[in-house]
Amino acid sequence: MNRRAKIIQELVQTEKDYLTDLELCIREVVQPLRNLQVVDVDRLFTNMETVCEVSAALLHRLHAAIADPDPEAVVIGEVFIQAKAALEDVYKIYCYHHDDANGALKSYEKEEEIKQHFTTCVLSLKKIYDQEGKPNLLDMGSLIIKPVQRIMKYPLLLGELWHATPEDHPDHRPLQEAFTAAKIINVNINEFKRRKDIVMKYKRLEDEGTLRGKLNKFNIHSIRKKGDRFAGYLKILTGVEPQVRDEVFDREEKLFRSLEKAVRQLVKNVHCYLQYTQEMVSVAVQNVHDMENIVKDPSKNGTNGSSLNNGNDPYKHFKDSMERLVLGPLSSLQGMFTAPQKLIQKRYDKLLDYCSRLERSSSFSSPSSTTSSSPSLVSEEPPGPARRDYEALNALLVEELQRFNVAAYAILTNSVVYLVDLLRGLMNNVLVGAPSIQQLPAPLSNIAEVQNSIMDELNNLTFVKDNAQKLMERKVSFERQRDKKTAMPEVQHQTEEQRAWLLTEYPLKRLYQLKRKCNGCQEQDLSLLEGELVALLEDTDPLGSSSRWLVHTGGAQGYVYSTFLKQYNPLRDSQRAGQMAKEQQQQQPPAMVDEDFDDLSLFVSGSGSSSLRSFNLHTTDSSSTLSGLQGELESTEDLEDTLDTEAQQFYAVYAFQARCEQELTLQEYQHVRILQFCDLGGNKEWWLAEANGQKGYVPANYLGRMSYA
Repeated sequence: MNRRAKIIQELVQTEKDYLTDLELCIREVVQPLRNLQVVDVDRLFTNMETVCEVSAALLHRLHAAIADPDPEAVVIGEVFIQAKAALEDVYKIYCYHHDDANGALKSYEKEEEIKQHFTTCVLSLKKIYDQEGKPNLLDMGSLIIKPVQRIMKYPLLLGELWHATPEDHPDHRPLQEAFTAAKIINVNINEFKRRKDIVMKYKRLEDEGTLRGKLNKFNIHSIRKKGDRFAGYLKILTGVEPQVRDEVFDREEKLFRSLEKAVRQLVKNVHCYLQYTQEMVSVAVQNVHDMENIVKDPSKNGTNGSSLNNGNDPYKHFKDSMERLVLGPLSSLQGMFTAPQKLIQKRYDKLLDYCSRLERSSSFSSPSSTTSSSPSLVSEEPPGPARRDYEALNALLVEELQRFNVAAYAILTNSVVYLVDLLRGLMNNVLVGAPSIQQLPAPLSNIAEVQNSIMDELNNLTFVKDNAQKLMERKVSFERQRDKKTAMPEVQHQTEEQRAWLLTEYPLKRLYQLKRKCNGCQEQDLSLLEGELVALLEDTDPLGSSSRWLVHTGGAQGYVYSTFLKQYNPLRDSQRAGQMAKEQQQQQPPAMVDEDFDDLSLFVSGSGSSSLRSFNLHTTDSSSTLSGLQGELESTEDLEDTLDTEAQQFYAVYAFQARCEQELTLQEYQHVRILQFCDLGGNKEWWLAEANGQKGYVPANYLGRMSYA
């Protein structure tokens, strides 16, 4: 018990001296340096003030514990058990930054002016120690390391006190728990610092990762390590081995990547918005002035809209605020995603190393599983540094990714909220700058009916009706002249000499025939007619597209889309020539043979004596045959009606999806009948069409005239 009492006295006295040293250091060194503002005090001494507060609280509890009237009933263990969390929190931070503090101290001591300030502070502290008769072998390094030495001394003092306490003493079990807690604190601090060292190691390697440095590290070991990683990745990818997963890390990593993508997209969109807005703002301001001149009272001319002329440009304030309060934080946040991404990739590499080490150790231990020494072999094969590095990186990422994601989400949310507020403020400023526009009456709910009724009243006026008719005639005449001027040049027909030259120069497998008329729409494209013969030179264009072929027409070379071509069949070509000759002699519809209907589902004959109403196309294994020709005209009146409507027969070149009730949905190659070649307003870009009993408007450039193909 006497030994126990001496250890308690030593514990309390050393804690008191330690607290005095901290207070003197803060008063004589930290505060003067902070007032001088010549160094980064927080980097040198980190959270020494907080450490001092925790030590003062611990000393107060120790004094309260030893104040018991019965010295043998003093309980010290409970004091450290209660202080465990506070001690770990503050000392973990201090020890974590201790290496940085030493590095900063060495760099500061190289500057004579700063070194002189350090010497002055240390000399004032030595005078106090001399007056109190304490050893004064002090320098800045010894002051910085005191908290690190103190936290490492707690397990030693508590261990001695526990061994000196009898087992039946009430303080024996609390001291055992306190001794264990003190050791855990030091283990956690060491692990926390080791994680930082690993991160700094890989960060330093990334920063120094020049090509020469990478080549110097390129050896057999690195090749084997990368090969093992790649093999492990393939095994996980193919499902041969299960992947070691951490649900918390996976969740935080997914959120991290989502935040990175959101921030990147928002920065890009805001930049584009500011660029486009800057280009159009001058035009918009001029439009506002013009609108004001239209709607404001002429007697008040010059009294309105002066806010924009006085230099109070709302857009300039909007742009400055956007760059300072939205783009600035978002751009800084975007740059912070790089380092965590590298650590995440390094974590995956270490995970693959860990898995390959486990697989190798299990393969080594499996042959000797029947011997008696197998348990010792397994226990003597720990995963080693691969496991420690992986667990350290994983623990660090799990802890810091959560804090990073919370902070990044807050910055992103605040930026979006302020972006909306800036947009709303910009619109309000524009309205305030144009009060005459703001005072416009509210639009009518039945504005369409009102406008139509007013137009009807105007059309009933005689002079308006005459003028409108003349204007319409002038418009129609002008459009006809414009159509004549902008008409497409006529496509030249292929001559028989060119066709014969292609047949003699190229083999049949490289000869193709046009399914339908093709108009060139790009540079070096050819405009060809249906049935013309071409020879394939290359099945790709210069950009590598396989849908645009280089062909020879016998007179020129150019590109044609492969969908317009079909393989040339000499037999079919001779049959068609004979049938066309027979048609000219007998004036009868031509017989239809194979592949005449490659892309079109319905056709209208151009014969003057009869009209093809409908047919059925039956497909067999060898060929396609046409049967069931029906619907011959029974009278001359039916023939005339058919000839009149024949010019109105079109088909859908492209599929069209209706967006309202007035439009008509069409499928590709669907047969339609045109009722009117313009809309109600005379716009010829929209035609009134009918298909399957339904009527509606369709874009004119989506339709093509039916012809025999």
